Amino acid sequence: MKVVINVDDSGLHPAVRRAVLDLSGRGMVSSTTVLANGPDVQEAARMAGVGLGAHLNLLRGKPVLPADRVTTLVGRNGFFLGDYKALFGRYVTGRLDHSQVEAELDAQIGRLRDLGINLTHFDSEKHIHAWPTIMRVVGRLAARHSVKWVRRPRECSEFSRLDKGGVRVKFLNLCSLLQKKPQNVDWPDSLWGIADQGSDLLPQSFLEYMTRHGLTGKNTVVEICCHPGLPEPGDGPLPVEFGPMRVEAQWRDEYDALCRTDWADVFRELGAEIVSYGDIKPRA
Repeated sequence: MKVVINVDDSGLHPAVRRAVLDLSGRGMVSSTTVLANGPDVQEAARMAGVGLGAHLNLLRGKPVLPADRVTTLVGRNGFFLGDYKALFGRYVTGRLDHSQVEAELDAQIGRLRDLGINLTHFDSEKHIHAWPTIMRVVGRLAARHSVKWVRRPRECSEFSRLDKGGVRVKFLNLCSLLQKKPQNVDWPDSLWGIADQGSDLLPQSFLEYMTRHGLTGKNTVVEICCHPGLPEPGDGPLPVEFGPMRVEAQWRDEYDALCRTDWADVFRELGAEIVSYGDIKPRA
């Protein structure tokens, strides 16, 4: 089986970039996705040794396009709404102009390519690309930019699990059921790291997940989604224009979890090969 260990949010803060480089050196990160509108994006684009994808963003910070071209995506201040419920409210009531969505995401992809990134795959902030009609937009962009992999945030979960992580998984699984796979694009068989985050991002939990749900086949592709960070004194805070973010609280827990030596034993038991999406040919 193939396992992609992907760090979201590169470009957001130096702490994320630092964790990516450290963990890739330990063999525990193979891939990361980059925020085109993040303040650390230029430095993140220069990272080597990992696959680099686009962390598409319709939620936080300042759009790449001028605000008057993406009026249905921004608030009065010209920034993205920074509020998942508010954005979803616009989406379900038909107030999100999908042509503006496509134009903004295309501009984000273009910025990353202009920085020299050979993009291996797409995912997004808070998995907003998984909303069914947004996935169709992302599929068109993948074809336009010759990107062959898109994250499908489908994670197996017990029906009885009703904590925040379990509810998040149920919503995204419902979105996944309503999606049609874009032509000429592949996606992983499963994602892990939505329900179990922070200090719960543990190797034994991953092993139990894989075996319980039968994700042990030779051709299986599974992505581990994670958010480690290594802040240092003098780094400065998260960008204020990105609004309140809980990810900073996960940084050290997930970094420590990914540094555990028993991951190697779990991968060996599963027969897992750690790869980036750039290493895998899409399946017909």
